[in-house]
Amino acid sequence: MGLAANASVHGSLPSNSPTGSYLEIHSMSSSDNGWTAVDFPVSRHSLGSYVEANNNAIFNPSQTLHIRSASDSSNDDASSAQLSSSYEEIPFPLFSPVSDGFSAADYVQHRSHHSRNISSDYEHDHMSHSTSSSPLASPADGTRPSTSQAVQTSTISSNASSPVSPPLRKRKSPTNALAKTTKSAIKKASPPARKDGAPEKRVGKRKGPLRADQRQQAHEIRKLRACLRCKFLKKTCDKGNPCGGCRPSHARLWQVPCTRIDIKDIGFFMKDWKADYERHINLGVSAANIKGFSPNERTVYITHGYGYLLPINVREVYVRDDNCFNIEWSEKITDPIQFETSTSKLSAGMEGVSASSLSDYLDCHLDNGFESFVDGYFEGTPFLTEMLKTAYHYWVKSKSPVIRKALKLVLAYNLTLHITLIEGLSEEEANVGKIEDEESKFCGKTVAPGMINFQVKIALADMWRELQKDVLEELSALYSSVYSGEKLKNWPTIFMLAAILLAVWEEMQFDAHFRTPNESAVNQFCNDMESTPVGVIVGLFQAISQKLPNFMDWDTRSHHQLLNSDPAICDALTEVKEHVTKHEKYLRSRSDAKFDRNDFDCLSNKFLARLVIRAS
Repeated sequence: MGLAANASVHGSLPSNSPTGSYLEIHSMSSSDNGWTAVDFPVSRHSLGSYVEANNNAIFNPSQTLHIRSASDSSNDDASSAQLSSSYEEIPFPLFSPVSDGFSAADYVQHRSHHSRNISSDYEHDHMSHSTSSSPLASPADGTRPSTSQAVQTSTISSNASSPVSPPLRKRKSPTNALAKTTKSAIKKASPPARKDGAPEKRVGKRKGPLRADQRQQAHEIRKLRACLRCKFLKKTCDKGNPCGGCRPSHARLWQVPCTRIDIKDIGFFMKDWKADYERHINLGVSAANIKGFSPNERTVYITHGYGYLLPINVREVYVRDDNCFNIEWSEKITDPIQFETSTSKLSAGMEGVSASSLSDYLDCHLDNGFESFVDGYFEGTPFLTEMLKTAYHYWVKSKSPVIRKALKLVLAYNLTLHITLIEGLSEEEANVGKIEDEESKFCGKTVAPGMINFQVKIALADMWRELQKDVLEELSALYSSVYSGEKLKNWPTIFMLAAILLAVWEEMQFDAHFRTPNESAVNQFCNDMESTPVGVIVGLFQAISQKLPNFMDWDTRSHHQLLNSDPAICDALTEVKEHVTKHEKYLRSRSDAKFDRNDFDCLSNKFLARLVIRAS
């Protein structure tokens, strides 16, 4: 302990202090009122040894540094006024414990009234007053210290043992005008009560276990799951329908229906939908109508008129009613023409229609002739044909597997509703079912036998349903990154999938009206489709597109960095911009589209327009 105020105050002392501590204080005979020597055991020569100690020690009050203006200043001088209210000034008589003016009993009594925790004082004094001037309190002769420079005092703990020392206990010491810090007990104020008497709701982390009612509420919320909006915005969802967050007063720009259904399950509306092949069942293609099959099989080729062939083994079939072999179809988008013909009595072989061969057949259309198929099948339907070609261009550049599945879905669905042709028959067999009407674009081709036509349609229907299921699962997985906060990470893929799905669903609505006689069932199907699935697809895409310019304002040079400068999507968006700009007026009128049996395009772009215009 270095003391700048009085260099003579040091030394080594044995025990027998009036305080009963390890620190011993003696007054030499030559100096009645002066302090001559102060020392402490060797084990207490460092601050670290103090920190390790668990007990506090008594120290010499006159060795404590005090804040005052001068050695002869009173306890009421200016130095006291500078101290904060957390300090308490304790008067200490300028007498030695063994001097004539101050007895040991007086000292002990005085010490008992002004005690403190030394370790607490040391910590506060060291941190808060390391820069303050703390001259030593002078002994009775009133000698003024020679310097006012700040001196750091080392506190002595009572860990060092003495053969005559009492049991370890916390000791307290008086000080003279010592800047002391007292531990003030802080009592948490209770939350202010509201006017109705109920306490204010506390915000913050919960402490302790849930109450029974809270546990039940948490269980119901987990069981209920959050709706898509609350899941997207990371909000707590309630049981309302719609929930509190999805009500108009709160939702504002949010356009997603309040639904807790997973995106992969939004195809629920077509659970029992069979309009793409059901009419052929009604024509008599059933097991009850079949008497038997020929044991002989041979290979023929199925086609849809776009240059690719599907090999299939066939055999002759014997039936009770020949009407199942009559085929009728329509051609032309506007003012369609009806055609009808009878076909051969052939059926697929024992293996039926191979799913792998059918998949390869679709791949041929996708890899080498997709744009030709779009032009030939849709016959120039505005915007739809252009968007499908743009999606194809994007897949060619990106090679995204899920985009390929979506394009394959377009092929499978439309070929399910397409007339089926056959090749590889003998000249005599080919004349049965041959199209002679020159108004047909398939003039000169032979229509596939009725039962084979039905079997191919069933295989295609199963395939496009499975493809749609895969696409919805992929879309759900893509949105999982959106829920985690990366709204633009999968934006290009989400946009393409959304556009393709909506294009297919538009066709499904038309086919439901065109092929299903039950009007109420058709209306229910369309309402189920538009209420949730279409709203989810369009609304979620709108939600993740807020940071992007609308399609008509897209400029690759200015905005490419928003999508990681991906050339595939930048080129695709440039094409989309051209399509939307070209057909803007037409697209804005599609919200009022109604079914018209004489116009195959009557419902085209009904949903696509909502996707691209709303996102604009």
